[in-house]
Amino acid sequence: MFGNFVIGAGVLAPAGLLLQIGEAFAVDVATVGTLIAYGAALLCLQAPLLAFATNKFDRRWLLTGALILYAIGHFASAFATSFEMLLVTRLAMIGGAAVFTPQAASAVSLFMSPERRAGAIAFIFLGWGLASTIAIPLTSLIAARIGWSMSYVAMACLCVVATVCVFLTLPRNLIAPRLSFATWGKVLTNGRIWLVLGVTGIFIAGQFTEYPFIAAKLKENLRAGPEMIAGLLAIYGLAGVVGSVMSARAIDRLGAPATVSICLGAVLIGLGLWASAGLFSTATFLTIVGLLLWGCGGGPAISAQQARLIAVDPVAASASVAMNTSILYAGQALGAFIGAFMLTHGQSKFIGFVAVGLLSVALLLSQTARWLFKA
Repeated sequence: MFGNFVIGAGVLAPAGLLLQIGEAFAVDVATVGTLIAYGAALLCLQAPLLAFATNKFDRRWLLTGALILYAIGHFASAFATSFEMLLVTRLAMIGGAAVFTPQAASAVSLFMSPERRAGAIAFIFLGWGLASTIAIPLTSLIAARIGWSMSYVAMACLCVVATVCVFLTLPRNLIAPRLSFATWGKVLTNGRIWLVLGVTGIFIAGQFTEYPFIAAKLKENLRAGPEMIAGLLAIYGLAGVVGSVMSARAIDRLGAPATVSICLGAVLIGLGLWASAGLFSTATFLTIVGLLLWGCGGGPAISAQQARLIAVDPVAASASVAMNTSILYAGQALGAFIGAFMLTHGQSKFIGFVAVGLLSVALLLSQTARWLFKA
């Protein structure tokens, strides 16, 4: 869970550092958003390839190695002298994230009993919610007060701590079932798996039309300063933690499919309020309520999707979870590119409504999977 906290902090960090990096390198917010977009596009390709290439590795050494790469990359990022250098460094270290999150989920499935597996996966994904709550607001505030590079130094230090913790606590000789070409073929030809993956991709694309540019939107709509931006990001992240805790407790009773649908409904309503906030005089109130609902559903939906896929075919969990991570990052890239395109073409007020449309499609697909396949 702590490892996922560090991974989530690194993946999402540009959203909190958007304004400061833009000022430091004299680039617009849409360009800074490509740190997330290009990184996510590469993650999309790396997650399944690295899952196959590292399948025989002891999970203890694999996850530790991923965090070491992440630590080196964040430390190097702190000394970037141009935006291009920062982007290249991010792309070089992003393989750590491509390995860690999906293989942490598959590792948990190796030593947890089937009846506790869904709750355990939801728990370790709580790290991403904590990253939104703690790391992103803090990196935003650190960047505003003492410079964006110090935020990267702080994240590098966290990576080192996480590396030591994972190495000391994870069981030895934790080897996943062999992933043969036949197993991958089984995953790639399973209609139920692809329907669930479609939910992940469209849902994440909807969120990420808005999320990378959230700080700029808060500044534009509410004239928010650094402290207010950090506070509102913390509200969003805290809601994610609360939602993740509730999801981890309820998922074994409700089932992963029902949990996903409930979470997507919360995100849909939250993004609807967020999108309409700038149209009314009660913008601050609508923004806060929107962020609460958005955050409450966003993180738990991802972890429930992981559990959902493992339940479809536990033997192929490493492959299907890696595919889910790949589709997740593809959604991040697509959403960020859509948001950046609309920003650069003066359509920023309509981005939220595009997000609402995508979330509606994701919820419809999720319900379809429940009705047709009980998945």
